[in-house]
Amino acid sequence: MKLTRNYLLLLLFLAIFASCEKDDSDPKSEATKVAYIVNYGSYSGSKSEISIYDIETKTITNNAYKTANGIDFTSNIQSMTIYNDIAYFMSNNGDKIDFVGAKDLVARTNPISADITKPRYFAALGNYAYITCWGPVNSGEWATIPSSYIAKIDLTTKVVTKIDLPGGPEGVIIINNKLYTGLCTANKVAVMDLSTNVISYITVSAVPQHFVVDYSGKLWVSLVSKYSTPFSDDKLGLEVIDTLNNTVISKVDFSGIGAEGYLHISSDKKTIYVMGNEAWPGVQSTIYSVNAETKTISSSALISGENFYGFNLNPENDDIYVLISPSTTQDGTLKIYDKEGALLDEETTGIAPLHVVFYDIIK
Repeated sequence: MKLTRNYLLLLLFLAIFASCEKDDSDPKSEATKVAYIVNYGSYSGSKSEISIYDIETKTITNNAYKTANGIDFTSNIQSMTIYNDIAYFMSNNGDKIDFVGAKDLVARTNPISADITKPRYFAALGNYAYITCWGPVNSGEWATIPSSYIAKIDLTTKVVTKIDLPGGPEGVIIINNKLYTGLCTANKVAVMDLSTNVISYITVSAVPQHFVVDYSGKLWVSLVSKYSTPFSDDKLGLEVIDTLNNTVISKVDFSGIGAEGYLHISSDKKTIYVMGNEAWPGVQSTIYSVNAETKTISSSALISGENFYGFNLNPENDDIYVLISPSTTQDGTLKIYDKEGALLDEETTGIAPLHVVFYDIIK
């Protein structure tokens, strides 16, 4: 009887011990906080891939999409957004939108390609996604991009509704049931009422590109000059929009802003970081900080270097992840700085790293 009891106690101990061991089949047991890096590749050459930077171990894994799916990605990803644990890839060369598991990068469904031409950026509200699309652009139309539109996607049925928006819509954000997007061929921000699809416009000083919302709820937009739509240096920088009446209320000058207008905001939403690039063929690059309360830009660059291609801020500690691409035929570099501009880490990425997307896999 005593032997039987001891045997049962041993079995119970082993069962408890086994239940505490790491389950390799559970992606949460392996995961950590990561930064996904979209390596664009080359429009006419190599295609996109994803790198994963493990924030806790400070290590990088390249070719993560191919590892997860067993096949190469066959398009070029213009941008990536994670919404409700799905990563959406907008492929402007490939004319499709891929649905990929945010935890494992495994393709979830067939991509959407019908009524999707040159997708750019993604925003979502409820069960609907809104993607800016340039549509077909014929020779001689790059100064106007007349066939562009917003693709409204029902995320359950995958049905696409096209809403005409000429002018080349770019960065997009949703505030108070309104979709704001910059037009890359005019000095106008388009505002679409999501209840009616009616579009109105806000005139700004130069070509609007991307948006952030500050601590007070004000909308900031980057203003750039494009080759096909040039503006003088005094028009460039950032402008502040009051979304209650859709009027411009302030401007911060930044003549050295990059043509893509990349900007991101700190976790307390009081500091905006904006990327500068020397005009082609120059390679000098910078990141400046802007005080959202005083609406002033730093007197000197926080970070300087060459060939900056994109950047983002870790939302937990405001570390700055800078992507460097010397060409579209060689691997790029990820450099991580703290918010004072001190270099923390440096890693090799895939070809032409363009975007950083942060994700907590264990949440």
